[in-house]
Amino acid sequence: MSSKRLRFSTIGTNKCAAFRTVPQLSGICCTLPFWVKIAQNGAFDRFSPMETSKINIGTYCVVGYKPDGDSIRFQADNAAYWDHFAWEKPEDKAKPRKQLRIEAVDALETHYDGFHQPRPFAIAALEKLLAYLRITDVRYSLSVATVVAANDGQVGYIAAAELDAFSRLIAFLFPAETDLPDGSERTAEQLPLELSVNFRMLADALVYPTLYTTTHPMVVEKFRAVTVQNRQAEKGLWAVDRTRDFTVWDVRTVQDDTMILPKLFRRLAGFFDTRGDFGELPAYIKERKDNLRLIKPNGTTVASSFAKLLDIQGRRIRLKEGVEIEDLLFSPK
Repeated sequence: MSSKRLRFSTIGTNKCAAFRTVPQLSGICCTLPFWVKIAQNGAFDRFSPMETSKINIGTYCVVGYKPDGDSIRFQADNAAYWDHFAWEKPEDKAKPRKQLRIEAVDALETHYDGFHQPRPFAIAALEKLLAYLRITDVRYSLSVATVVAANDGQVGYIAAAELDAFSRLIAFLFPAETDLPDGSERTAEQLPLELSVNFRMLADALVYPTLYTTTHPMVVEKFRAVTVQNRQAEKGLWAVDRTRDFTVWDVRTVQDDTMILPKLFRRLAGFFDTRGDFGELPAYIKERKDNLRLIKPNGTTVASSFAKLLDIQGRRIRLKEGVEIEDLLFSPK
């Protein structure tokens, strides 16, 4: 899944300069939030502390579509709000129902280029998403991919600042009862992140965190913290996650038997679909160029890549010692 991001509104142009100079402002002794420390060391791309998200009210739509636990369609009540985004194609802007990509989380794949991940958690994430958005009475197609009937068109809000390479709005989702003025703009600090569907699904341990060097550092801190709690408690998917160490026999291993980080699953699905020799996997992963920054315990970050952090020996795949999923900040492509 590509993650190129196109921002619509940034107040100030000096990236993280405001945070990089905080310790020098007054000489007053203070403890900086961890997310400010990360921002200070230059881990984030195109980030401004005053960047805003646009608040849109509208309805969530699923009938006739193939939603999963981290994507859904949304129709704004006021289509003029779409003028705030840098649409590359006029036809994408003109579509009344926009595809959303739910910010900072990654659900198990229910359908990905003909592949899927283990169904129980993949469907559980989707159904929890729909429940949070008050979409009920859902019926699926026989392939469990398309929604053929549902109590559709439920009201809710989104907060979005950018588009990805597929013209999907990268958004925080909020149910109708959230108090957010339609058409307003909010910085990350002003958003009730803990009330977002994104955060609640992560807290439920039904989705993985997937963080980028373009994700607001305060969001990174909050989402990392709840992930650590869930992982240490072996809550939800963390009780059966095998990303750290697993053996692949064939594609059925990652489709039906073994639950792993969706980004890694997508790489393996692409590998199985295009290559005929398992010995080519290390080179294939390297060719994908999934560059990232790895967050260290002291808040510093180091440049790395997915390929460098995976130890592939034959059919056994392991994360390098000391690497945790929530410490990966992927670079958008």
